[in-house]
Amino acid sequence: MKNSLRFCFGMFLLTALPGLAHALDIGVSYVVYATPDKPYVEINLEVSAGTVMYRHVDSTHLQAGVEVLMLLKKGDQVTAFQKYILSSPVVRYPQALLDVKRFELPAGDYVLEVQVVDTNDSLNARTVTRNFQVAIPPTIYLTELQLLGGYKPDKSDNIFTKNGYFMEPLPFGFYDRIATNLAFYAEVYHADKSLSDSTYLVRYFLEQEKGNGIKTMISAGSQRKKTGPIAAILVQMDIRKVESGNYALTVELRSKTNVLLASRTLPFQRSNPLYQINENEITDDLVAQQFVQPLNEKTLRYALQAVGVLAKGDDSQTLKNILSGGDLKQMRFYLFRHFAREDPNNPEEAYNRYMQAAVAADNKFKSGFRYGFETERGRTFMRFGRPDDMIHIEDDPSAPPYEIWIYNSFPKTNQSTVKFLFYNPSLAGEDFILLHSTARGEINNPRWERVLYAKNAGEQYEGDNAQDATTMKANVNRHARQYFEDL
Repeated sequence: MKNSLRFCFGMFLLTALPGLAHALDIGVSYVVYATPDKPYVEINLEVSAGTVMYRHVDSTHLQAGVEVLMLLKKGDQVTAFQKYILSSPVVRYPQALLDVKRFELPAGDYVLEVQVVDTNDSLNARTVTRNFQVAIPPTIYLTELQLLGGYKPDKSDNIFTKNGYFMEPLPFGFYDRIATNLAFYAEVYHADKSLSDSTYLVRYFLEQEKGNGIKTMISAGSQRKKTGPIAAILVQMDIRKVESGNYALTVELRSKTNVLLASRTLPFQRSNPLYQINENEITDDLVAQQFVQPLNEKTLRYALQAVGVLAKGDDSQTLKNILSGGDLKQMRFYLFRHFAREDPNNPEEAYNRYMQAAVAADNKFKSGFRYGFETERGRTFMRFGRPDDMIHIEDDPSAPPYEIWIYNSFPKTNQSTVKFLFYNPSLAGEDFILLHSTARGEINNPRWERVLYAKNAGEQYEGDNAQDATTMKANVNRHARQYFEDL
């Protein structure tokens, strides 16, 4: 149920208004850590944006808040507590409320009780309880696993910072459709008291829960750690191609001889509704909820023409047919489907990235009645990105204007130092065409230098045979081959 509920909230955020929130949804997770003095429990709290009431603080900004009471009980006795107000930043759109608290505790069995009340709606409340144990034995010990929404280096005193990293907690244990990575954190204690070896292995893997106890391995990895009193584990795993469903993250500590020393398993959920989506499943209702819906006809046509420069085969013909008509529903469907294929985790972000490149290509290479991205330089820019280096020549008396683009690395074909040479034989505006490239699959013309200089110095070739000659004689300002080979 959490899967569908969270996906709906994701669609609802942009229209959430005061008075519409209900059924406060909170996520609570905990981890027991150790310090040289005493252990402590870290409690992470998340309040779902779609279930807390946001009120306007001015005409465009919103804010929400909750009253939180954390009780830690040992038997009937309350051993620690905190009561406070957790407020969101002042924002334009609702967002989840996150918090973390830490309590030093002696060894023992505890009950954690977290009471949360919406400050804008006292009837909107929720209480969550968790049982946990504080006990760090002197033998090798692996803490509970903490799922993260992400992490980054941070040396500040932020409450979410630990061991030099800002870590965004994920108490719900839920990765939504825009998530591309699963990250987790854990610590290992007392390996030096339990192992005679200098190292041990940390193995981690994801399994999909198929039901009836059946699990399917999805991905796995490992780290080698040096034996010591304490070690931190911070791992990120790619989940872009992990479909919607229930999963388990397992972390194992193993000796050099592969003996299992300790392990932890933590369930989580993944929503990835657009991954491997069948075209028949892209309904009008689904498209109506996506980024393409507010686009007008002018914007749709511009975007589709930008997409069209890289379209091939049947896709190219389908796009031409759509652009020849005026059906906006078809235009939106094609555009959404295209970018859902490019990035099922976040098609809107893929669209924005692509259109930023398209606008840049249009502005840079616009020529005559064509968009800049429809020129040969524009298409190359759209396919392979901005070159690492470029030289533009207009003062060669024997050649028309030309450009040489250099890519130091070229992942499309796994090549290094790939070059493109464009020239403008018509001398019309910015109408450069591709003459030669070293990229596999692109135009490769061994006679490119002869062609470049054909109009004004056609007979000044090297050698005695005009048919076989590929290079030109040296001359003042005739540097095209030198530039192409040396850059």
